[in-house]
Amino acid sequence: MGKVLLYASIAVTLATTALGFINKNKLSAKQGELVAAEQAVKDKTKAIEKAQQDLKAATVTLQTDTSEKEKVAAQAEALKADVEKNKTQVADLTKQIADKTAEATKLAADLEEAKKKAEASTATVAAPAATPDPEKEEQKTLITKLQGDLEASRSQLEALRKKDTDRTASKMRSGLEGRILAVNQAWNFVILNLGDKNGVVGNAEMLIKRGNQLVGKVRVTSVEPSTSVADIVANSIPRGFSIQPGDNVIYQATAE
Repeated sequence: MGKVLLYASIAVTLATTALGFINKNKLSAKQGELVAAEQAVKDKTKAIEKAQQDLKAATVTLQTDTSEKEKVAAQAEALKADVEKNKTQVADLTKQIADKTAEATKLAADLEEAKKKAEASTATVAAPAATPDPEKEEQKTLITKLQGDLEASRSQLEALRKKDTDRTASKMRSGLEGRILAVNQAWNFVILNLGDKNGVVGNAEMLIKRGNQLVGKVRVTSVEPSTSVADIVANSIPRGFSIQPGDNVIYQATAE
């Protein structure tokens, strides 16, 4: 009987030991799975945090881009108004020059006519008159007045031409480079990132390049401190090309 109990006790001990060993292995496996699961959670958490940071950065970039676009659009509207104002001023100045040119031409013709009449009157006089001839004196006075008016008109015309020349013929540094910020296809003009502080002047003609390819020309119509507006020169764009924001512009002075 004692041996049976002893064997039974040994069997129970062995079974308990085996069960404990099995349970220990299972616990170790579960602990390994738990560690792996915790690491996976940490990795996922880091990935989520990075995605949130990327999303935040993208949101800030989008807001900045939107703000820049709105700013450029506002500048475009303001500069468009300046373009129209400058075009009106140029038209007025051109009309003044045309009017003064016509006036000078008429005065020159009147003066020539008065001289012919005076010469004809002098030729018909057989002998010098003892007293001044009122008609000849009147013609001399008219000639003097016409000469004065003609000189005054020519001076005014020269001043107007100089004003127009000063406005359009100011010198820019050859090789000055910039880029196009925006393009308005409807009004056929562009906005440049160059302005008065860069030495840009009105009526300057600049080349548009994309890499080494020439894609057109623009002519400056309005200058601000940091930006300027330029009209796209008609027929300067090669077939199949269109001016785009980011295209480069360069000023190359022509030899005089």
